[in-house]
Amino acid sequence: MKIFFSILFLFPLNLGLTYAQSKNESVISVMKDVDFFDGYAKPVSEYVKPGLVRINNTQYIRKLTNEEKQSIGDSITVKVIVKFGCDDYDRIGRVTLFYVPKDKNYDSPDAKQFELLRIMTPFNYKTRQPDNIPYVTTVNQLAGLFKDKGADIWIMTEIFGTTGAGQKETMGCTGSLLTYTASVNIITNKAKKANSVKPIALLSYFELNGKDTTAGHNAKEILFHLDKTIKSAVLYLITSGHGAGQGGEEYNWREHVIYVDGKEFARIAVNQNCAPYEIYNTRTNGIYGPNIAQERRSWCPGAPVITRAINLGTLTPGNHIIKIAVPDANLLSTQSTYYLSAYVAGQ
Repeated sequence: MKIFFSILFLFPLNLGLTYAQSKNESVISVMKDVDFFDGYAKPVSEYVKPGLVRINNTQYIRKLTNEEKQSIGDSITVKVIVKFGCDDYDRIGRVTLFYVPKDKNYDSPDAKQFELLRIMTPFNYKTRQPDNIPYVTTVNQLAGLFKDKGADIWIMTEIFGTTGAGQKETMGCTGSLLTYTASVNIITNKAKKANSVKPIALLSYFELNGKDTTAGHNAKEILFHLDKTIKSAVLYLITSGHGAGQGGEEYNWREHVIYVDGKEFARIAVNQNCAPYEIYNTRTNGIYGPNIAQERRSWCPGAPVITRAINLGTLTPGNHIIKIAVPDANLLSTQSTYYLSAYVAGQ
């Protein structure tokens, strides 16, 4: 059994293509100052900026232009800035890349999804400082997707929220459905040749809730095929536990077990230190207390969820199976869920 893995720590740090600090660096403005609305309300009819598609109150998507795709180099950073509105609780958001056959829509059954970044909003009051929060991640391993002339790239951003409490608790929010306002940028450097190997999509925001036992207790199994050898293969995993009932997984962290081709490969302690993110939580809450530095959770209000990188070594051509299990989680009894996103990349 191998237990070697690494962790990508994500630290908190207009539509169109602009050039940044060096001639090789460019910034793709996926969206700028876009409003998100109550996920439980009827669909809103507010103006949508050109190029954007509002899927629903909590999701927007945009197709990158050919020029934007061609600007992508070996270095890719995704930066999200969320400005607080009238949802003052901790909510979940994500930025997902849709890899779609040329000229097909993002909802094509042939589309492949790669979650780039998952975020958790803080407990907040929009009238207090800080009134916004930045989230940053690097996804250099996905550069090969942008080089395929036979595919389009769509970027979807979701921030789910509701203003039911905020309308009563936050000044200036009476009757408002506005939850958050967000901007998303892709920053890239074309100084070096991008990795042309296309990553393999496995899971995108899969709901592991304990009901399906096909792969065993609290487990999900994915079969995939390789036409060519992938050297230095890496499994990228984003996972977070949710369920706020008594004993729910939102308050715990659980070891995840990774199996490769039927054999246990790695065990990962899925926990995160929340202390650095206390500053963004300007609203009183039951999580950020005097002992927060000694506590661990699978995610923190006001923080990005950690993207975990598990080194798989060389994967040969043919069929392979990866299984992800959370054996100690109490899913069914507490109505809890782990949301799993995973893909394989390499050279």
